[in-house]
Amino acid sequence: MGKHHTHPVGDAGDFDIYLLAQSWSPQFCCTNRADRCSTVGWAFSAKHLSLHGLWPAYSTPRGGERSPVDCRVKARLVSEQLPRDYVDLAPSFTKWNAELHRAEVGALAKHEWQKHGTCSGLGPQQYFEEALRAMQALPGERGTPRSLVKAVGGSVPTQTVRSEYGKAVALRADKHCRLAEVTSCWSKAPDGRVGAQIDCPPAVMQGRDSAAKCRSLYVTALGQCLAADQEKQKGGGRR
Repeated sequence: MGKHHTHPVGDAGDFDIYLLAQSWSPQFCCTNRADRCSTVGWAFSAKHLSLHGLWPAYSTPRGGERSPVDCRVKARLVSEQLPRDYVDLAPSFTKWNAELHRAEVGALAKHEWQKHGTCSGLGPQQYFEEALRAMQALPGERGTPRSLVKAVGGSVPTQTVRSEYGKAVALRADKHCRLAEVTSCWSKAPDGRVGAQIDCPPAVMQGRDSAAKCRSLYVTALGQCLAADQEKQKGGGRR
């Protein structure tokens, strides 16, 4: 009889750092079902990074775990509304209420709160506001390096992207060096909120950086999933 593996339930507020994960939505749309793709051509997220989540984490793994999840916190999502910026910066978190003209809490927002937000020690409203604040504190256009915005549909040197962040970040890419996700790391302030951006520690880099062998990153444009494969055939991508 095999062992049943479950994540340990941590205590709210018992962690060292925050991870801010941002997805490249056009690439996500290439590899997931159409009904999970929340990006359209005119949307901000078609040419900019989108929020995946703000995650309490350990700077060094504890008992093999990199972060606490599903903490036993009774606080629930008392509001159905998210900050307006979530429509642009985190479209997967929202569902648009056309009658009331506002962004409301969607399925991903509820999932992120239950799995990660409950471990932050923050209330739901503050947790979602902190994720937004951290993202907008990053360089570039509302959390997206300008080098990525300029490279949509083409390639950008990997080191150019890394250097724009100022601190070590984890870049996730597929085997064709197509950018999928960027994870930045942040200190935890004394009041439990997001502090200053820091270099991602080795454990985070080992677990989330898969672009170490990519000389350049292909920045997929929405609807152009095959372009990187054609680029690779011409000799681009890996060293």
